[in-house]
Amino acid sequence: MSYKAIKNLVISLILAIILVFGFLLFVEKVDEGKVAVVYSPSGGSKEVLSAGWHLIGLMEKTTEYPIRVQTMKNSVSVSTTDGKKLKMSVRYQMQVDKKKVLNIFKELGSQNVEDIQEGYLYNKLYKSSRDVVSGYTVLDIYGSKSGEASQAITDKFAEEVKDMGFIITDVTLGTPEADAETQKSIDARVKASQENELKKTQIENAKLDSEQKRIVAEGEAAAGIIQAEGEAKANEVLQQSISPELLQKEYIEKWDGKEPLVKGEGTSAIINVPEQETEEKE
Repeated sequence: MSYKAIKNLVISLILAIILVFGFLLFVEKVDEGKVAVVYSPSGGSKEVLSAGWHLIGLMEKTTEYPIRVQTMKNSVSVSTTDGKKLKMSVRYQMQVDKKKVLNIFKELGSQNVEDIQEGYLYNKLYKSSRDVVSGYTVLDIYGSKSGEASQAITDKFAEEVKDMGFIITDVTLGTPEADAETQKSIDARVKASQENELKKTQIENAKLDSEQKRIVAEGEAAAGIIQAEGEAKANEVLQQSISPELLQKEYIEKWDGKEPLVKGEGTSAIINVPEQETEEKE
């Protein structure tokens, strides 16, 4: 290989290295679902880049922020209104308001998302969790009000960080961790609460049973009154409809043709006279 060929090869390699170095130095790739703030140590923040490839100036750097929802995990140690200390895992959804990215950079600098989560966001989460949980008993947090407390923390946490530019949704409290003494107290309270609920249920069932019996008894009594009134009215109608002529008609219809019929004195009624008594009188 001639000297000229070697020289051209070396120049080509140098140019390739310069191009690669220049590409790495002046071109920045922003991942999908994120935006990046361009800044320089001397001039501060400059602009916000969307996802894709971008040319940046010499010595300029970028800090990325997620604009899609991300799940963050952490844990906090807080106290309930009855003085019980609990450690709880907390999971929440977070994303950055694209319109406020420069504001975040201005306030928090070039910190990455992980540093912001462990610093600024954690402090706000801890404050919100502490303020909310301090209004509940330990049984509330372990029991049916856990969801209510989670929603209250979500609302408070979101309010604390929205002006900065963070959007918080769906804060979920994990199962609290308690020390042995607190756990013993919790178990005792849970047992007492369950027993009280059982008693309430038994009392309610007894009330329902008593009410059902009362309704049945009143129904039977009402039915008896209606039946008695009906029978009384029927007897009254029957008595009013009976007359001597009706009785005579019934006697005649019942006569078997053997026993003589005698008409009583002073009355139009006909009575039956046994044959034996008639013969003795003759």
